[in-house]
Formats: sequence, structure tokens, C-alpha cells
Amino acid sequence: MNRPPSKPTRAPFRTCLPLAFAALTWLAPAVSSGQDFATRSAARKLGEEGIALFDKGQYAEALEKFNLADQLVPAPTLGLRAARSLVKLGRLVEATERYLAVTRMDLSRTQVTPAFRKAQADALKEREELLPLLPSLTIEVTGPLGDGITLLVDGTQIPLALLGQKRPIDPGPHEVEVRRGETKVKKKVDLVVKQTEKVVLVLPPLPKPKPPEPDPFWRTIAWVGIGVGAGGMVAFGVTGGLALSKEQELESKCPNRTCQPQFHADADFFDALRYATTAGLVVGVVGLGVGVPLLLAGPTQDPKKAEKKAEITWTPVLGLGTAGVRGTF
Repeated sequence: MNRPPSKPTRAPFRTCLPLAFAALTWLAPAVSSGQDFATRSAARKLGEEGIALFDKGQYAEALEKFNLADQLVPAPTLGLRAARSLVKLGRLVEATERYLAVTRMDLSRTQVTPAFRKAQADALKEREELLPLLPSLTIEVTGPLGDGITLLVDGTQIPLALLGQKRPIDPGPHEVEVRRGETKVKKKVDLVVKQTEKVVLVLPPLPKPKPPEPDPFWRTIAWVGIGVGAGGMVAFGVTGGLALSKEQELESKCPNRTCQPQFHADADFFDALRYATTAGLVVGVVGLGVGVPLLLAGPTQDPKKAEKKAEITWTPVLGLGTAGVRGTF
């Protein structure tokens, strides 16, 4: 990464150190009647410490001192020094805003000193020199957006209104990310001063929606129908086999389908088996005819009801000649 230029700070503190303590007189006229001498003294000490740290190249620590002093006693000189620290740290975008804040400070309630006027003039000049050096990044997102997206740069969310627009950014490495639900697309870019870069993030196709879950009530009815139908078919097979066997027996006892009185009971039993076979077939066909279609293409579940836990569960029970369900309440 290219080191940020030092042109906006070509008046280093080291060359004007003899004037630094004289410049600290900004604090006296800047203090309102509500500020006590201890606050002024603390702000002055923080400013002096910030100057010493800046001269040592400890810009982050110097920035902290200048910010604290400016919170105690706001002054253009402190804001100017904080902006210069930001430039040294490579935080150029923030520095331009800090310079602008210095130029807009209202000095109507303070005694305007030459130090104040010079600080505002220097802030305006250094900001104008810094603005052309700012890199810019344009972000575009293609692909289906779904229910909406979230755009982030270096983990910080930025407004979607900036999509397709040039956005000032500090030089150095950056990570651009777009999120759509659980889908994340990221790209990294390394910028230098004055560079204009464009990043295109391509979102993949939307996932196919999950098929709706079958309604548990109708699913239960389907299994009951299948169970009853299966039981009917089992009964049809058993009674049908018995009926065929009994029919063959009666053919030898009742020639020409005429039975003697002693075989009437056997004939009645055969008729009962025939009726049971027919009933089993009808029950089996109807049960399976209702249960299978409901199970394969029955009504779907209401999503709101799906969130509620079922208080009753059903389990189909199948057996030889029997069918039913077992439930828990």
C-alpha cells in the first residue's frame, strides 16, 4: 500500500515547536464562563502531550490526546491537529470531514485570535489539497436480489443508495460483501491514492423453495385410509381363499348346486365367506383409493399452524384381518 502523501501536512510541528506553546493560548479565549480553570489546564496539558506524540510519529496516540482536549475545550487548533493525525494514519476520508468541521466552527461566542483564524484557513487549504488524493470505489450487485440485500464494506453496513455510485474510501486493502439471506458474496480490493475502482458482486440464483409440508390432519386421514384399505385387502385374500376351498368342497356334496338338508350349514357358511370376500374387496379398494391420493397429493399445511406443535399424534396399526390407528393425547 502506498503511504499517504504528507503534502497536506507540510508544516510539521517539529519546525514550529517554539511557537507551539504560544499557540496554546487558543484555550484562554475559547473557554466560556462555565468552564473552570482545571478544565482549561487539563485541555492544555492534553494538547501539549498530543504535540509531543505527533513529533515522535505516534499518530494514533496523538489523535486520542487531541480528541480528548477538543472535547474539553473545542478549538479550531485542536481540530486541525486531529485532522493532520488522521492523514498520517491513512484515514483520509475521516480527515476531510474533520478539516471541514474545523472550517465550520462557530467562533461568534469566543474571542477570535490569529491562531484560530490561521487554523481555519489551514484546514480549508489542506482539505482542498487532500480531496483529489482520495481513492473512490463503485460497487455494483448483479443477480436476483430476493427479499433484499445488505451491503458491507470492511464489515460496516453502507446504504444501498450508494450502489453504482462513486464512494470515497481510504487507500489500502478493503473487503466488499453483499448478503442475501444466508448467501454471502465477498471480494477484496487494494486501493492507492487517486485510484478509481469498480467492484461487481454477482449473486447466485435463488434457491428453489421447499415444497409445503402436507397437512398433518389429512396425512393422518390418508394413513387411516391406507390402513383400512390394507386390512380390507388382507380380509379379501383370506376369506376369498376360504370361499374357494369351501366352494370346491360343496361341488362334491351338492351336485347341480343342490344341497341336501345336512349340507345347508356348509352352504350358509360359504355364502358368508362370499359376502365377507366382497366386503373386504370393497373396503380395500375404497380405503386405498382414498388414502393413497391423500398421501401423495393431499392438502398442504398452513405455515402458521405448522409452527404449533401437535398435541395429538397418530400411528397406523395393521394386522391380519385388522386395521386401525393408535394415538397419544
